[in-house]
Amino acid sequence: MSNMSKLARFTVVPAAAVAAIGLASPAAFAASSYNVSAGSAAAGSSVAFGAQGSNITFHDETAGSSVTCSGSSISGSTTVGQGVSGSGIAALNGSSVSFTDCTGPVGIEFTVTGSGTWALNATGDTDANGTTPGNISGITAKVSGSGCSFTASGSVAGNYTNGASSGTLTLTGSEATLTLANVSGFMCGLAGIANGDKVSFAATYVVNATDAANNPIAVTSNA
Repeated sequence: MSNMSKLARFTVVPAAAVAAIGLASPAAFAASSYNVSAGSAAAGSSVAFGAQGSNITFHDETAGSSVTCSGSSISGSTTVGQGVSGSGIAALNGSSVSFTDCTGPVGIEFTVTGSGTWALNATGDTDANGTTPGNISGITAKVSGSGCSFTASGSVAGNYTNGASSGTLTLTGSEATLTLANVSGFMCGLAGIANGDKVSFAATYVVNATDAANNPIAVTSNA
């Protein structure tokens, strides 16, 4: 898939990105370490995965504008092991992110390019439902459209739930932790997009290992 995906009728940053197997806002007391398993993959193995998203909403809390998208995808990798740090427990390839069929006011069409490696960080204990909180940090993206361009950076909160065959990443959209900068163009003004705007991101992603033998990818905390 192209590193740039065209977002139709889109007025606030798709935050480009995000996605992934992702994880939620920090808990008051983080677990000391975590265990990562991936089907039949051996300890120390690097496991590639892809995440397919739905129910996607970006909300510019500052401007009061919202955008919905029908789909999204992103790829990344994690390393199987026990007693690993929650910091950087998995990594996302920023340039792999894409969004499809995005609609919003004003009718601006954007192209979005993510860059760099985004860190997935586990920050709390796994609960009885197999859900681990954390965050995705280091998000960077450039958004360009006719008469409007800007960059977005920051982090996204969510939670990752282990499943029998796939993992589920739920991005709650409860916090506007992406920030817009380098805003340029007349159409940005019409859409209410401005430097410093805060954007939240909500979505549900299904996470599967690239090699089916490595499913499901599961994360659990240690005391």
